[in-house]
Parts: sequence; structure tokens; C-alpha cells
Amino acid sequence: MRKKFKFKKLLNEYRSLAQELKYLNEVLTEANKYFDIYHKEYCNSKEINLVELNLKNSDKVKEIFSNNKGPALSVEKIERQKEYDSKDLFRQIARKFHPDTLGFDDPNKFEYEEVFKTASSAIDNGNWGELFNIVDKYNLDLKDYDKVNECLRVDIKRVKQIVQNKKDSYAYLLYECEEDAGCKENVIKRFLKHLFNI
Repeated sequence: MRKKFKFKKLLNEYRSLAQELKYLNEVLTEANKYFDIYHKEYCNSKEINLVELNLKNSDKVKEIFSNNKGPALSVEKIERQKEYDSKDLFRQIARKFHPDTLGFDDPNKFEYEEVFKTASSAIDNGNWGELFNIVDKYNLDLKDYDKVNECLRVDIKRVKQIVQNKKDSYAYLLYECEEDAGCKENVIKRFLKHLFNI
């Protein structure tokens, strides 16, 4: 019973981080666009030739942007998941949620198709938090809570690192400045120093 309570606690921590990550992704959709416009305007106002700098530093620019898909302070390698033997769990999910188990006009068909797709993707990619979220929501049976909790801890660590990387991005730092012009200028200066050493 104690291990099951630990599972619930860890799962709630994962859910909280997943919500934070969703929020950050939404914010950064707009913040990345704003950063792009703002840093170009800043460079124009300071007569910094971005085209020339990008050409001179093309390898460094590619490396920084391809690693993080956006401007960031640092990107750490994210530890991949420990393996979890999900065969039994996948059989439970397939029996309950596989699209072929429901009639075409079943009112649960769309929901179950989404659950099956999410679970399959989670298993393929080792995103155990997503998988165990489904397990908990639909009261599926888990065996070996020690292994489950270990995998969940690793997933929490992984998502925490992704969240931190997004918060360290220059776009997010600029977004956090709000209307503080000095703060915005400092973020752009740090970005240019990081990217071009100027």
C-alpha cells in the first residue's frame, strides 16, 4: 500500500510538471516570434550587422539552434528513460482501448482511439509519466511498484530538465522582462555575447 501511495505522489508531481511544460510551450510559441523581432530591431538600432555575423558564425548558430530549436543559454543532454517491461500493461490497454474493439458508432470510440495512440507513443518513447497517467485514470493493474516508481522518478527528472531548458531560453527570459527595457537589453546583450561573442 505504501508503494502505491508513493506512486500517486510521484504521478501528481509528474502531472504538475507536464502542465507547466504545456504552459511554457504555449508561451514560447509567441515569445519566440517576439524575440526574433525584438533582437533584430535592437541590432538595427545599434547598427549590428546580423547577416554578416550569421554568415561568419554559421556553424555555431546551427549548433545552438539545432540543439534546442530556439535561443537558449545552455542545453544539457537529457537522460533517457530506464526500461519498463510494459508488455502486460500494453495487453491491458489493447484489450480495453484498441479501436478495433469498439463498434463504429460507439460513443467512446474517439476517446479510446486517443488513449490507445497516446499509450502506444508513450511506450515507444519511454514516456512513462504519460503511460502511468493513463493507467491511473482508467484503473488498470500495475505490477512491481518499485520499478514503476523508479521509471516515474527518471521521467520526472527528464521533464524537469526540459522545463528548465525552456525557462533558460532567451525568448522566455525576454518574455519575463515584460516592459522593463533594461532587462530586455541585458537579455539581448547576453544572447549576442553567447552567439557571436560581441
